Amino acid sequence: MNSSDIKDMIAPVLHWRWALALFVFCCGLAGFQSGVEVSERDLIDVSFVAKMYYALGLFILGGLDLGVPVSGPWWGQALLWISYFGAPLLTGSTIVDWVHQVVSNQDRWLRKMNRHVVLIGAGDVAQILLEKLKKLNPEIPVVIVEREISRSRAMEFSERYGAKVLIGDFTNEFFLSTLRLSRVRRVILASEIDFDNFEAASKILDLQPDLGRHMVVHCNRLRFMRMLRSSRVVEDCITFNSNHLAAQYLVKNDMMAHFKATGYLDTVVLAGFGRFGQTILEELLELAGDEISDIGIIDVDAHRRILVAKEHKEIPKDINLHVLQGEIGHPEVWRQLEHLLDKRETEPLVLIATGVDDENLRTALWLKKKYPNAKVLVRSARPSNFAESVCKKAGIQAFGLSKIIHDSMPDEWFV
Repeated sequence: MNSSDIKDMIAPVLHWRWALALFVFCCGLAGFQSGVEVSERDLIDVSFVAKMYYALGLFILGGLDLGVPVSGPWWGQALLWISYFGAPLLTGSTIVDWVHQVVSNQDRWLRKMNRHVVLIGAGDVAQILLEKLKKLNPEIPVVIVEREISRSRAMEFSERYGAKVLIGDFTNEFFLSTLRLSRVRRVILASEIDFDNFEAASKILDLQPDLGRHMVVHCNRLRFMRMLRSSRVVEDCITFNSNHLAAQYLVKNDMMAHFKATGYLDTVVLAGFGRFGQTILEELLELAGDEISDIGIIDVDAHRRILVAKEHKEIPKDINLHVLQGEIGHPEVWRQLEHLLDKRETEPLVLIATGVDDENLRTALWLKKKYPNAKVLVRSARPSNFAESVCKKAGIQAFGLSKIIHDSMPDEWFV
């Protein structure tokens, strides 16, 4: 919540109360000045400034510390009684009204929304989507929806991107109906839970069937998305997997250029075979299968994961597959691939892409020193000035996965 939001909430509370508060204050001050005496304190001989102070105190204590009027002119007592009752009532009603304004503020700014983007989710992929959206459309209003979000994260979205943050269950049909979906420009679903993204998308389609072509749905698990090819969400909406997009981009824009530049069938080693590594293998087989002779896989769970990968893309028989289970930092796994890497006349391509950035960097530096002929690509979660500067000196190509995902997303998703 930024300063303009606070001003919007407070302004309706104050518009007419200043005049009423001044009237009540003047009644109390006039009563004290008229010579009215109160039961618990002698105010006859106190200064004018002191009487002003006691009149202001009526808004907090309502005269409980002074006692009730007991003598003095009748009109002075009447004015003082007006202030006795009016001051605390005005204070109480102001507090109640302010609380109501805070509670109803959400409905008020939502009613003003038009041609806005609803972004569901507040994780890393959602932030990448938001960055690209704001880069292409800096002035577009954005509502970010999530069940739970930390205060610092909400402040970042508000202050850095100018987005409104809304807490709620985005799979609840009534809650979705409050988001002014009939007036949105686009809905982007990028929460961390794939099922909830598809559930929310399905309910949005029920509420606004025409939104399908304006809805982008992220799925963390490529297998889950593929199993739902025949679902209404996949058929009507734009569905994507961030790792799949990034893998396509990296293979087309970096690896293919290397393969085309060599005059022989290439060797590729994938050190780290999680979701990103598996999609890299799939794209290599799809786009560069006729450029590759050998593929090495290194991962702590390599045997199981290669079985999963083969469910979607069979390895051609003319490509030699070498699967090694173990840590990428263990020299023994690299020794077993030495016959592929230690060929001075060739330039094997090695992608180091586990989820541990410091281990990726350390292994890349060691590997380049041991096999200087290898073309080494090393991944980090986000672009790193430190990693890029170190890798540049060592002749290694470093990249941030978030940057690859950002660049690979089509611009038309955000217009």
